Amino acid sequence: MAKSFNLEIVTPEQRFYSGEVEIVIVPTVTGEEGYMADHTWACKLLKAGELRFREPGAKDLRRAKISGGFIDVRGDALVFTDSVEE
Repeated sequence: MAKSFNLEIVTPEQRFYSGEVEIVIVPTVTGEEGYMADHTWACKLLKAGELRFREPGAKDLRRAKISGGFIDVRGDALVFTDSVEE
């Protein structure tokens, strides 16, 4: 089983998701990037598109459409976006 880390996805109005994940894949302005536990520090601009993540023990990835924003990875990952929908 892969190591997990905490992912939070927030908008100005709500916390859309907060929980443990094994991987998160985001649409950056330079292409898709994936992050797993123990990734080095990163802060990237995101473009509108599909964000995907897998929770521990899950077979499939969960998907959400975001309107852009940024991701800050420092052990845990925090995604800030103006809007998100599953």
